[in-house]
Amino acid sequence: MGMFIAIGIVAILALFFIFSYNQMKKQAINVENSFSDLDAFLMKRVDQLDNLIQTARTATDKEIEGLERVTGLRQGIVDAYNMDDKLKAHINMQREMPNFMLTIERYPEMQFNENYLHIQRSINDIEEQIQAARRNFNSHTGKYNQLIATFPRNLIAGIFGFTNKPMFETPPEKRENVDVKALFNR
Repeated sequence: MGMFIAIGIVAILALFFIFSYNQMKKQAINVENSFSDLDAFLMKRVDQLDNLIQTARTATDKEIEGLERVTGLRQGIVDAYNMDDKLKAHINMQREMPNFMLTIERYPEMQFNENYLHIQRSINDIEEQIQAARRNFNSHTGKYNQLIATFPRNLIAGIFGFTNKPMFETPPEKRENVDVKALFNR
């Protein structure tokens, strides 16, 4: 009878040992998977910010170019001192106005502000995705660290080399808003 009790205790300990090991291993895999998701969103932020800014910069440059051309023609009229210069300036303006009016008809609202609003919305969306992925990663990491730190699983963790994993913490200098103006000046 004592032998059955000893075998039962050994079996219970073995099952606890196996269950604990599998639980730690699964949680370690959850941490790795959640980090992969977080890493993908972080890379998405880098890629999308560059793409968005290049797209907005191109569109903005074209809009500014059109506005500067018309503004330059207008300034040519204002700056003209004699009749010949004024006539040339008005003729140049008259020649360019149909092109400018056609542009305005095609785009009743200049897209300049819309591009910036799109960038702002995209940056906010990406940051929200990163925050969600970071919370998920930190949740899995916290559960894993707690699992391997509590007795008696800490003994099993030590035997199999399970060690604490770092949480994703944003460094203080990165907690500031993204300086989009600096990104445009690259």
